[in-house]
Parts: sequence; C-alpha cells; structure tokens
Amino acid sequence: MPNITYINGKYLNYEDSKIHVNDRGYHFGDAVYEVIVFNKNIFYDFDGHIQRLFKSLKSLEIKFSLSSSSLKIIINNLIRLNKAIIGSVYIQVSRGVAERNHSFHGLNIEPILTIILTKKSNIQNDLNGVKAITLNDNRWSRPDIKTTQLLPNVLAKTLANKNNAYESIFIDNEGYVTEGSSSNIWVLNKENQLITRNLDGKILSGITRNSISLFAKKNNITVVEKKFTQIELYNAKEVFLTSASSFIMPIVKIDDQNINQGLVGNISLELRKLYFDNFKHS
Repeated sequence: MPNITYINGKYLNYEDSKIHVNDRGYHFGDAVYEVIVFNKNIFYDFDGHIQRLFKSLKSLEIKFSLSSSSLKIIINNLIRLNKAIIGSVYIQVSRGVAERNHSFHGLNIEPILTIILTKKSNIQNDLNGVKAITLNDNRWSRPDIKTTQLLPNVLAKTLANKNNAYESIFIDNEGYVTEGSSSNIWVLNKENQLITRNLDGKILSGITRNSISLFAKKNNITVVEKKFTQIELYNAKEVFLTSASSFIMPIVKIDDQNINQGLVGNISLELRKLYFDNFKHS
C-alpha cells in the first residue's frame, strides 16, 4: 500500500497527511477531483483528465495556479517515492480553508491540492461481464462538473453492491438513461449503432468515453450520441460502461434482464483491446 501523499507542496507520510477542520471541501464538498490510471510509464488519458480538472475548477470559480506540466512532475515524483508500478492517481483541489460560511464571495484563500496513489496488481483482468441495476436519478442538476459532492453516487454504488451488482445506472424522470454512479453507459442496438447519451449537461463528459468514441469511429463503428430509454437498455445487443478505473466493462445483466444471453459481446472486447493498444503504442 502507498504510504506517501502530496498536500500543497509537501510529500508526507499518510499518518502526517491532514486537512484543516475548516477546509471547504470537507464542509461543503466545495472541491473537484480527477482519477488517472498509470501502468509503468503509461498514463491513460492524462491530458484529458487534467483539462477536465481545469474546466471543473473554472466552473466553480476556484483559482488554481499550477500548470499541467507541474502537476505531471508532482505525480511522477509521488509514483517514484511510493515505488508504484501500476495504480491510480487521485487528484483533489478544494477551494481552501475559511470560516464556515456557505458563500465564497469575496474569499481570497489558497486552494488545497491533495494527491494520493492507489496501487493495483493488474488492470487488464479477464472479463466475464458484470451485473448492473437501475434506479431513479436523484443527483443535483450539474453532474457535468466533476465535484466531490458524491453522496447520491455513493448510495447508488452501495445499493448495487448490496444487490451483488457492479454498478447502478441512473434513469431520469422521463425514462431515459443518464449514466452510472461512476461511469458512462453505452448500448449497441439492433442496427449495430453504438449509442451513448449526448453531453446535455445531465452526464459527465467521461474522458474514457471520449477516447472510446474516437477509437470506435476510426474503426468504422457507428457512434450516435443521443438519449436512449431504459427499454432500449434492456433490449440492446450489447451494453458496457466506461470509466477511468474500469476502462471498458461489459454488462451482461441489468436488473432481471440478461443482455446478449448473458454473454460478453464482441464489440465490447474489440473496443477494450483498441483502448489498451492505443496507449501501448503511443
């Protein structure tokens, strides 16, 4: 397990890594984050994740002075200090420390940057497909900003685990799929169109989602970004999720409905291979 973290200019042992009781990330979830997976000298979608981090910071009006290149130097140092080979990097930036007050108007405080590592033994395990459940989307109206306000997602993921499932899939009030508790959702329909919800502000613009869309189009797979219903989800030829930590994960059962007779589909496997091959040769 990694035992060194980074907090605002200091590399610290875990037992010495502390945040202030008045950190606004702690009080209000007034913070943004990103997760980037690494394997030896390969970062998966590093630039995309950092660009989205800056976009989230701008959306919340958090002033942050470090550049992408500076962040990469810090991250590489942290990986070296922890002697990590394969794992994930968690980056969090909170607005900073201030007396507890809902409004941040007029605050002139320094953001708090925290970076921690999680080691992994393998990132390309054999895939048998996973189960998912559906539930009503009860999150706030700006899931397109990657903030640490994740309680609805935490409850949804926990509910999935209690039902021996890997993921929960949110359904909006009109019966359309939005996204998973920590993932984007894709379906392959009977016309062999690969469909994922469009970026209408109701989902996060997943970095892995963006890469998979690009790789699919380059390999003559039709990609359509639009809303699709829960019924279309159940009737799909294939369903899979994408995320930074799961990459592409085939879903073979949703609620009590088998997808593709409970078997992992070829498109899911092909796109997963394309994703890893792209970074292997980059």
